[in-house]
Amino acid sequence: MKNFGSLKVWFVLLGLAVFAACNPSPESEERAIRTAQGGVKLGGLFRMNITDEIRSIFPHNIVDASAFNIMNQVYEGLVRIDKQTGDIVPALAERYELSADGKTYRFHIRKGVKFHEDRIFGDKKTREMTPKDVATCFRRLCEPHENNQLYAFVIDIIKGGREHYEKGKAGIDAANGPRGIRVTSEGVLEIELEFPIPSFLTILTHPCCWIFPQELYDYGKEINNWAIGTGPFSARTVKINDVIVLERNHDYWKVDEHGNHLPYLDAVRCNFLSGDRQQLNTFFDGHLDLILQVPFEKMAEIEAKSGANSSLGVDFNILSSPGLRVEYYGFQHRSDVYGNEDVRKAFNHAIDRNFLVDSILKGYGVPANHGFVPGSMPGFGDRSGHGFTFNPDTARMLLRRAGYASGAEFPVVTIQLNDGSETALQIADEIQHMLTRNLGLTVELAVLPRNRHYDKIEQGSVEFWRDGWIADYPDPENFLKLFHGKLVPDDSVKASYLNTVRFTDQEFDSYFEGAMREPVKADRTALFLKADAEIINKAAVVPLYYEKWIWLSSARVQNLMSGPMGELDLSRVYLDATADLSDSGG
Repeated sequence: MKNFGSLKVWFVLLGLAVFAACNPSPESEERAIRTAQGGVKLGGLFRMNITDEIRSIFPHNIVDASAFNIMNQVYEGLVRIDKQTGDIVPALAERYELSADGKTYRFHIRKGVKFHEDRIFGDKKTREMTPKDVATCFRRLCEPHENNQLYAFVIDIIKGGREHYEKGKAGIDAANGPRGIRVTSEGVLEIELEFPIPSFLTILTHPCCWIFPQELYDYGKEINNWAIGTGPFSARTVKINDVIVLERNHDYWKVDEHGNHLPYLDAVRCNFLSGDRQQLNTFFDGHLDLILQVPFEKMAEIEAKSGANSSLGVDFNILSSPGLRVEYYGFQHRSDVYGNEDVRKAFNHAIDRNFLVDSILKGYGVPANHGFVPGSMPGFGDRSGHGFTFNPDTARMLLRRAGYASGAEFPVVTIQLNDGSETALQIADEIQHMLTRNLGLTVELAVLPRNRHYDKIEQGSVEFWRDGWIADYPDPENFLKLFHGKLVPDDSVKASYLNTVRFTDQEFDSYFEGAMREPVKADRTALFLKADAEIINKAAVVPLYYEKWIWLSSARVQNLMSGPMGELDLSRVYLDATADLSDSGG
């Protein structure tokens, strides 16, 4: 998923919400904390903040990490990843079986699971989820639609998926859907694949595979601004990029090991404060329970003042872990300038990644000197055999070989980036100096609002830009898919949503597609490693660093865990009853 930031003014005016249910606000209900079986606490309002703007909260259109984190509380898929073990475990599918040929999965859909109450269901308010709902979600994921950017995750692996997509019609009846999606007379969902894919269950944990009712489409153009799922929390108030309030789903199907119904919290409020420093100050004033982005330049000060004797006004914890996330700069490969491999290699050798990590990230990252896939991915830790060293002499030689005798002959370089992330701005400023100092280039920065930034990238109308990717699921395929040639439209006018650099390379595709079909894990990893090396050999992009996760949480927050993808799960989080529960921040 995209990793980006944006500047916003903070308005916590719940009455201005685009969507709000008619019941009283959960912020005024059930605020008392009470003890349940096993010593956990029930109730309370959890207050968090997101600094990044989000474009959509509709599962087939969720392309950024911030939307994933908040909507992960609302939606569920057939299976999920257990944070403690890393195993794939059942969710909305109570159990599943795989055919002997490895191509057909049979999912037994959990009975009694209800969708969140919503006016769209009329007087009944809700209804039970059925196998037909699940089949419809996957069928619609295989259709061309303005609200389906994530089709590429499934159309080449579900039998008949691409054929269905290329019909060019959305909303066609189930009888004409992909041949590989069907519901048996016993009510079992079958998904048949084009070929055995060892990572298919992992792909099913992606947000595009979350389940929602067909009625959600009745919201029309507002489908990107509202949510109806089966998860532990339901949407109560949604004003995109201002405030999102979720309330406890009293009909949630899960219970904990002590018999307590999940979730423990009564409500979650997510604000969108403007900038890293503003949210940090609000957190230290005691008005937030969690922030997911921390200014790196403040970490020394934060570490010195953390703990029970904190002088900052709030007792807090620092959660840090290696992240499956990469920061990189993209080239438009159809550009006359950046289509030249030597130019791309020259840029890679002119940038000192170690300096960026040490001076700007303050060590909370790892230089991406040897590959695109983060080194924390299993099997990708040692790739010293290839990569880009910081070498200005080599960079200048490559630029001359590309036909530019000096930097003065090179066109003006424009680095496009989205607004909001102070770290991204600092990185861009330093790269600007490096390219000027080491290659003699004239470099300008263009800072755009996040929507315009990514629209231009997807349309192919920008040549050199800042980008980032966070794993949707813990598999190298999720990173390397960004370079699969089949995802580049033949028509240059059409948007390219995943392979935004429009990289096409026959050797890469052979490694990538071979790995997708390879059942032996070690051999599969070896093929993915070759695909990763090909990205570096062709200088497809400029990998900069693998960023670590840093969260700050109030000491009253219990059971909060951070995974390698930075995924947030609040279903088992509870608040310490002895903490101050005042909420003067809203």
